[in-house]
Amino acid sequence: MSSTPAYSPKCATCNDGKVGNNFTTHPTPAELRANIPRCLLCAAIWHGIKRFPGGEEILADPRSIHIRLGSWAPGMFRVRYGRTTTSWHLDPSFTLIRTEGSLAGSDWEFKTIPLMPVIDPQPLAPPTLTALRKQIRDCKLRHKHCRKRKTYVPDRLVDLGPGSNQLDAVLLDDTSGVKEPYLALSHCWGGTIPYRTLQSNKEELCRRIDFFELSENFQDAFTVARRLSYRYIWIDSFCIVQDDKQDWFQQATKMADVYSGADLTISAARSSSFDEGFLGYRETDTELEFPGRLPPGTKLYVRDGEALERVHQGINRQPSDHAPLFQRAWAFQERLLSQRMIHFLKTEIVFECEESLWCECGEKDSYEDSKYDKEVYRSSTWEELVEQYVSRHLTYPTDMLPAISAIARDFDMKGGYIAGLTHEKLFSNLLWQVKAPRDLHGELTTALPPGRPSVYVAPTFSWASIIARVEWVKGLSHYEPVCSLENFDITLENPLDPFGPVSNGYITIRGPVMQVKLRYSPRVFEGQLKGRFHPIGNPTEPKRDVWAVLDTLDTPPLDTELTLITLCEETNWYFRNNGLVLRRLSRTQGYERIGCYWDAKKGFFKDATIQSVTIV
Repeated sequence: MSSTPAYSPKCATCNDGKVGNNFTTHPTPAELRANIPRCLLCAAIWHGIKRFPGGEEILADPRSIHIRLGSWAPGMFRVRYGRTTTSWHLDPSFTLIRTEGSLAGSDWEFKTIPLMPVIDPQPLAPPTLTALRKQIRDCKLRHKHCRKRKTYVPDRLVDLGPGSNQLDAVLLDDTSGVKEPYLALSHCWGGTIPYRTLQSNKEELCRRIDFFELSENFQDAFTVARRLSYRYIWIDSFCIVQDDKQDWFQQATKMADVYSGADLTISAARSSSFDEGFLGYRETDTELEFPGRLPPGTKLYVRDGEALERVHQGINRQPSDHAPLFQRAWAFQERLLSQRMIHFLKTEIVFECEESLWCECGEKDSYEDSKYDKEVYRSSTWEELVEQYVSRHLTYPTDMLPAISAIARDFDMKGGYIAGLTHEKLFSNLLWQVKAPRDLHGELTTALPPGRPSVYVAPTFSWASIIARVEWVKGLSHYEPVCSLENFDITLENPLDPFGPVSNGYITIRGPVMQVKLRYSPRVFEGQLKGRFHPIGNPTEPKRDVWAVLDTLDTPPLDTELTLITLCEETNWYFRNNGLVLRRLSRTQGYERIGCYWDAKKGFFKDATIQSVTIV
């Protein structure tokens, strides 16, 4: 009986491209270069490394290069390289792709390099526009969830005119006659203050919006709308009178309707200001030229895999340094509420809707790897949404509540809304704590603990009162509230908008209360400012101490009498408690929150008394 002979690759360095999802090789630069004349795949790997930052230095160093090759569906042949042999993650990486061409039987090096579309340097190249129109058409025809959205027309729209050849537009102050769908724009504010609607020029803009007076972002938005055959577009700078506070209040209550009602939202994701524009030249794919060596009609390209990975982090609703808009708080609700969205990125264009995700690069075509797709959004808790929201940046602290108000309005707020907290789950909502500061890559930073804004934003019991990322104490499903809400009052800046900015507020709750003092001065530990507290009557029993995360650096002196109030108690046999650290302001003003404690043993509270406290 004969046995099949073991496969013997022609090139041991790259294994003839038969790499599966992980093949590791360790050639020296000299060995890799020596393979170039006889192995096109090794030649592509050499020139790919050389193409990206740091590659020249790596190839000039005689030591072995740690190269990991992998082929993943759909259509990815990824090359990672570096010096380490212990870390699974190597930086940087690139992807090899090829275009249509005939492969002869001897072209063994290319059989595992997938056929993929090349990303055109011009964002609105004809093939890209055709692909976008197809995505929009397929979404409208085939997606059940995307067809359910209600019809809505904003109070104002920019009318681009019936033809695609004109440049100027007009502001419509009366949209009652509009029957066609409209676009919306999501973009970063910043840079030069743009041509916009003011009380003084509103009538003039209703006659003419001069295209050449527009910022680059708005010019690009007009261009995209016209190329996709839309006549109307909603842009905040034009459709809200910027120096009219009452108009801003009125329109802010309609943001959920504006973005959910738009047929499509344009996301200027790559632009960090009004001035940058988002239709600039892209350098995602670079052709590797091997004259006379490639099969007829075949072209080979190298693609910046690291840049795309960082962009895809943003697509997964994680803030990305390659997409400034994904780092902005206002854009969070605009994206979640939009039924369809086109993201213009530095590397590619991405289309997403309620049911699907399409990337121009062809490497990501579903929500399979996305932690925060639309279905997850619909099932998220309020705390999960807020944690995502506060990881993004706001220019003005006073926008903290307005910039999430559309999501709050869209969320099922059973029982009402209390300055960023839900009435139904108030006691678990109160148990937020300041999160350790981390960069976009998840690494701890040396940033100082946060402070409260210099202007009033929210009562201290609300996460909105502090300029910081926050998180909630986990595992609260096994806890039950031991407090009761006696009273609350929130003063709204706009009485018609319960989800908007507030000017004052308090809650009065009743529950187990203990008087405590700090045992030591608070210190930063693993990125959080932590304090250790002991009961006033038992300063010599350290085993009864409670740890808490403090909200700001404004910590009280060691001899200050503070108050702990238990909000929730564990229902299993551990009987641990979670609650708040409070500091009395005055007998008439009540208390302010200064921190949150967790997992305190029930015995700590054996001397607690039931009291009512008012937190402002």
